[in-house]
Amino acid sequence: MPRKVILVTGGAGHVGSHIIEQLVQDKNNTVISLDNYFTGKKENHISGAEYREGHTKDIAVLVSETPDIIYHLGEYARIAPSFDDAARVFDMNMAGTAAVLEFCRNKSVGKLVYAASSTKFAAQGEGRHQNPYSFSKAQNVDLIQDYGKWYKLPYAICYFYNAFGPRENGEGKYSTLIAKFEQMYLKGEPFTIVKPGTQKRNFTYVKDLARGIILVGEKGEGDGYALNNQKAFSIIDIAEAFGGPIKYVDGYPGRVDSGDSPAKAREELGWETTIDVLDYIRDFKKKHSR
Repeated sequence: MPRKVILVTGGAGHVGSHIIEQLVQDKNNTVISLDNYFTGKKENHISGAEYREGHTKDIAVLVSETPDIIYHLGEYARIAPSFDDAARVFDMNMAGTAAVLEFCRNKSVGKLVYAASSTKFAAQGEGRHQNPYSFSKAQNVDLIQDYGKWYKLPYAICYFYNAFGPRENGEGKYSTLIAKFEQMYLKGEPFTIVKPGTQKRNFTYVKDLARGIILVGEKGEGDGYALNNQKAFSIIDIAEAFGGPIKYVDGYPGRVDSGDSPAKAREELGWETTIDVLDYIRDFKKKHSR
């Protein structure tokens, strides 16, 4: 079989590292990561891949190869902090993705697979206007679709839903919920929840998510591939599954609910999730008894 050159932007991040881990299992794949290490970590590197450090704005300088496929995850990916980081969000997401699209056009890349945000579907379709992060991601979806029309760029767009699992970041400003609650559980701290706590999320196991985006890269076309666990749980549900006191705080709660999502990934590609977040939490507690 001919070798494939596959580029993963954000390949040192939580989801990106699992995509690379699955891609390198095929010895016909040459896998390259491009990451600026804003939230990515060098300890997430996977043997068998090549890692390059830099901003996606500089993709044309940093990547001389012509990829058969690009999995584009290398963007700012936090909701609440995006209010303070608007300039960084627009730089990483909008300027960076514009450069990736121009790279795809000039290099005649085989396919671009974009990791969009499920926040687009929240609040009766007005989720894109709730914060700088959601706005930038929805704008990028529009731009990718236009590049498809203007330049016949092959693309597929996936929507991510609250990834959890190995390599999740549980520390600092850019931590994500399950890993953050794991740290609180281990330290015996109250579970801090932004009011009201009833907001629901479709927590999706990271290895399922990675398998889904690769499947979309192999067989998908166009927009609308939602990669989500169909069961939604509130933030209170998650805290109660860990067990312990809850501390409510003021702040930006994100979208109120999980929103409706397209079923294209399931109906067209047969993709399904394999691990439920409550089962994952039970297993974590068994392995880490306090």
